[in-house]
Amino acid sequence: MTLPHASRMRYRSLAWVVSACFLAVFLRLVWLHWVDAPELRAEAMQARRVRQELPCRRGEIRDAQDNLLAVSEDVWDIGVDPVALDKKDAPRAGEVALALGVPALKVLEAFNPPPRLDDEGVERKVRWVVLARECGEETVKRMKALNIKALRAELKYRRAYPKGALAAHVLGFVNKAGEPAAGIERVMHPLLAGQKGWIESERDGKRREIASIRIREVAPVDGSTVVLTINSLVQKACEDALAAAAARYNPKGGVIIVSEPRTGRILGLANWPTFDLNLFWDAKAAPMDSQRNRSVSDVYEPGSVFKIVSIAGALEERLITPNSVYDCGATQVPFKGRLVSLPADSHALGVADIRTIVRESSNRGTVQVGMLYAERQGEDRFFALIKAFGFGAPSGLLTGAEVPGLLIPPTSPQWAAGISRIPMGHSVSVTAMQMHFAMSAIAADGLLMQPQLVLRVEDPKTKQVVLAYPPRSRGRAVSARAAAETAALLRAVCGKGGTAPIADIPGYEVAGKTGTTQKIINGKYSTAHHVASFAGFFPVGDPRLAITVIIDEPQGEGVGYGGKVSAPIFREVAEKCIRWLDLPPASPR
Repeated sequence: MTLPHASRMRYRSLAWVVSACFLAVFLRLVWLHWVDAPELRAEAMQARRVRQELPCRRGEIRDAQDNLLAVSEDVWDIGVDPVALDKKDAPRAGEVALALGVPALKVLEAFNPPPRLDDEGVERKVRWVVLARECGEETVKRMKALNIKALRAELKYRRAYPKGALAAHVLGFVNKAGEPAAGIERVMHPLLAGQKGWIESERDGKRREIASIRIREVAPVDGSTVVLTINSLVQKACEDALAAAAARYNPKGGVIIVSEPRTGRILGLANWPTFDLNLFWDAKAAPMDSQRNRSVSDVYEPGSVFKIVSIAGALEERLITPNSVYDCGATQVPFKGRLVSLPADSHALGVADIRTIVRESSNRGTVQVGMLYAERQGEDRFFALIKAFGFGAPSGLLTGAEVPGLLIPPTSPQWAAGISRIPMGHSVSVTAMQMHFAMSAIAADGLLMQPQLVLRVEDPKTKQVVLAYPPRSRGRAVSARAAAETAALLRAVCGKGGTAPIADIPGYEVAGKTGTTQKIINGKYSTAHHVASFAGFFPVGDPRLAITVIIDEPQGEGVGYGGKVSAPIFREVAEKCIRWLDLPPASPR
């Protein structure tokens, strides 16, 4: 029986359609196996491969006596993989909440999270939800005791500061994001950070690692140990002294610096107010004003302590001797063909020699010495002398956030008016660190030393030194002869008739200089706002320590003179340093 024509056409059409479908499938298979094969194979491998980062431990920071100042503690983030959660474990949210100390509702939400959209807008199942962050070892043990396979603890490190507020402005801190924010933590970060490791492997269909075919494993390298020059006992003495001064005088701020003048190594660097490094994030416990390192970030007019520059420079050029005489009662003196008015003294002195001018801190006498230097040697030379003592440039202290201070150059119109004020420490702005190391230059035979906070860097495992920081000079301020002559004059400041006899320590021959500066308020020097300072060293013949004490706006009866406020603090800190460092008294001469 022959099929009608219409039926035959339908069968032929169906055959052609089926053949075309088979051909399309065949062509698609050819395309997938030959053309797209490399790309698809790579995508499949990428989907199976997993790269797990291995954290490294940040290096420790220790003091010169190997006491721990900063360390990274082991902590764990505990979370759940909702996809891997067994059905029989789903109702145990209450147990998990109790073990981790988190709300039960949070655990329930983590067990059943809604899908999330990826970058392409495709819904993906959530594979990791953190339940508790930075947990201790006991919490991890409680988690493991639950025996829930979907729960997992990831090791992290949390920065901690065992001494709390000790040396806070030196150390700095690592913030909540794991980034170093200030101090040694920030400056030495490349050495402290270490190197993270990683594991490259493949996973099965349930996203479990197939350890047997692990591709690559790179172990993490812990950060190096940074050893500071800081002595914790000296640092504690400085901070205790500042806290006591704050309670007594209610100042705006304060700084104490203790160093070895001939090496530049800083044994103590304290600022007030201060803060607890473990509470850096608390705006009430650690306000930003307390976190500022005043020793390098704040400037002030140094006043009479600055007089060492004029005296030492004039001695260097042999323009004066200790026996040179000046009329400290004069109100005007000639300078380059014009009369220049002299500043007032706190007490009448009359005609006096250089010994008396330094001992009793005569403004008029010192200004005449400075002007003599500028007239005989040139004003540019006088400006260079000031810079040779380290003023007008950052000291290079490793904590960073340092300002250079402010000097009036000889080319400035203000220089002519300032020439009768600069030699006595007015019309200049300096940092506490600059003033401390300028005084230390007198103690270091005229050498301006580089401030040093880091003693060495060690390998965390072998303790071998990988980087050393030897003492380094920034240049010569004056000759050893001029420095010795200036030191002898400064010794008298701490003796009978000087401005700071209370700073002297029997048997240790303290030398130093007081400073009492009127602050500029609303464009004028104020009689009610002062900065009291004292910078000195001992023993004068063989200086072992240099100490600077600066108290900003001490409150109380009368003027807050440096000899009255700062000199006693100097002695208190010095006596503790003598005991703890076992410093011998000066050899009899």
